[in-house]
Amino acid sequence: MKKFMTYLLLAAMLLCSVAIPALAEEKAEGWNNVNAEGYVFPDYSGQTLSFMWWGSNTRAEITEKVIHLWEEHTGAKVEFEWYDGGTYWTQFQAKMEAGTLPDVFQMGNNWLTYYKTIQPLNEFIEDGTIDTTAIGPAMIATTVNQANGDVTGMSNGTNARCFAYNPAIFDAAGVEYPTPYWTWEDFADACRTIYAVTGKPAVTTLEYNSLAYSAFTQWKEGYNFYAMDGTDFAFEGDTEPLAYLFEVLTELQKEGAIADYGIQNEIGSNIEADWIAYGNSAIIMLSSNQFNALSKVAAENNITLELATIPRMFEDGQSGMVVRSSQQVSIYAGSEKKEMAANFINYFINSVEANKILNCERGVSINSDVLAALKENADEVTSKIYTMIDLIGSFADAANTSPAEPAANEEISDVLKKTYFQGLAEGKFESYQAAADQFWAEAQEIWAKFQ
Repeated sequence: MKKFMTYLLLAAMLLCSVAIPALAEEKAEGWNNVNAEGYVFPDYSGQTLSFMWWGSNTRAEITEKVIHLWEEHTGAKVEFEWYDGGTYWTQFQAKMEAGTLPDVFQMGNNWLTYYKTIQPLNEFIEDGTIDTTAIGPAMIATTVNQANGDVTGMSNGTNARCFAYNPAIFDAAGVEYPTPYWTWEDFADACRTIYAVTGKPAVTTLEYNSLAYSAFTQWKEGYNFYAMDGTDFAFEGDTEPLAYLFEVLTELQKEGAIADYGIQNEIGSNIEADWIAYGNSAIIMLSSNQFNALSKVAAENNITLELATIPRMFEDGQSGMVVRSSQQVSIYAGSEKKEMAANFINYFINSVEANKILNCERGVSINSDVLAALKENADEVTSKIYTMIDLIGSFADAANTSPAEPAANEEISDVLKKTYFQGLAEGKFESYQAAADQFWAEAQEIWAKFQ
């Protein structure tokens, strides 16, 4: 109990002094450690649990393997379904409205939007059903609601948004590889040169909203798009960095160096369909945990990919990058099998056996025992992910870069991409600065609706 409360107090210090409510301890610490010698799994024979997630075909294959292992261990039956990223949220919202969400579901950093559907995990952490003896306080804190201390889920791991690139195309075009301090000017020069040599877009996939938010952090120390706790904006209404990024990306797209939105929308969220895996583009943006699935397809086409950081505004300036919780697993507030769901999450997050199969595809494991076991025999691709996460975590500004996605974010992000980025490509604004200013006015209106 004493050790767990120390974890919670440290997490609270990391997150604006918000404490997780303590509940009565009933069993010895570590009693549900699935890696312990002689561990006995609970018997759920004849019972059924439901689980839903999004992701690639690779994620589906490895997740199903882990599900079947848990079924063998417990006698349970798991009914599962998975979708691509876009379809998942359509299905989630439909099930939410109908009250038919599964017992366990995958949730993103947008969990505030769906907060009413989530069962806090505090009681299951406190009584040890979800074992946290090998999970540090900072990792627990990544999924805590700072307003009230609710633990909204257990992180599948940590990840970061970054770039992947094909060094063979860089070599053929005579372009230097990205460094941890490359700038947007370097990026633009590389894209133009690669396009001139290959005749194909250098870039096919970008997360425009994430790049726009990073631009504010990169522009000035102390800036973020959202405040760390997600309660407000945090850039003093200074829209110049957004106007700058609007110009860089729109001009490159007009020139053909970045794929048009028709191509990007066709690829969608299916990372395995991206052109880079087939040698037809040189750079994409992705979450680090997607690199395994992408590299698997690329390898089938004799392509070796590397990871790079997001370009900076200034070589000696802020990185604008952050190591954050990857997709978390949460329990449905309306589930009638919460204890069973908590045991499933405990296995999914903490089991070395399970995570050797999952292999950090959703993110770098938050369990130190799991991570140590995986690092011993990490393959080349996974080692690249570990190296990138370590690099980003070493940037001084990473700890002060907001990963928050408030409830208003979904609508703000949608407007930013469709109205402004796509509108600029279609020539709908008189200038990049005018578009940035108009977006800021609209973002404030959207924010107000959610207060």
